[in-house]
Amino acid sequence: MDFLAEMYRRAKERAAGLKIVEDKSQPLRPFLPVLHDMAVIAEVKYATPAEGNLGITAKPGVLARRYADLGASAISCLTEPFYFSGDLAFIPSIRRRCALPVLMKDFIADERQIVAGRAAGADACLLVTEMLSLGELSALYRCARDLGLDVLVEVHGHAGLEKALAIGARIIGVNSRDLATLTVKPERHEEMIGLIPKGVATVAESGIKSGLRLKELRDMGYDAALIGRALADETFRKDIFACG
Repeated sequence: MDFLAEMYRRAKERAAGLKIVEDKSQPLRPFLPVLHDMAVIAEVKYATPAEGNLGITAKPGVLARRYADLGASAISCLTEPFYFSGDLAFIPSIRRRCALPVLMKDFIADERQIVAGRAAGADACLLVTEMLSLGELSALYRCARDLGLDVLVEVHGHAGLEKALAIGARIIGVNSRDLATLTVKPERHEEMIGLIPKGVATVAESGIKSGLRLKELRDMGYDAALIGRALADETFRKDIFACG
């Protein structure tokens, strides 16, 4: 299975079914300014493609409030429903319980998803370079920025980084998960960080399970880390926030 091709197809299908009402009435909570000193972007995640249901029963707003109290700098909310059990409706529930900026994390392939995310209360969104052509990436990036959203542009290798730099991305996330095999390659964080220009905010993604790893990533030069799966485990959660 070509995972990204399937996610692209599903995203287009979901976008076609969205009832779009553009709403920019909710004030934005800036996402980019909080990305410094190894900020933790804590993810509200209920399932993964590799593991299925993670057994988390707390509601999205409750989880976000818990992460904020522990010291998170921002919240990432999965809105992809099929593999991650996400929902756009999670975003407003998170905003009601938590004052941190909210990143809409999805496989975005259509501007309608971004408009719907902004209307739901997202402050930022994520774009996956490897899933999109350069033209698509550029158009989606402009759409998000025109709506006032910050954009985390995710790369998995050199080709993705070239696209991110070509569109002038201000925030680049390096995901160490190979989306073809869904395996984690931690060395990718080390390989990519030196290629990202100074002045661009950097976020390490995937495979972060300890405070020690956070310290290593900070020493490499990363500004922040997006952490999802590890927060489902109380032991990992305490260790991560103790060092974040």
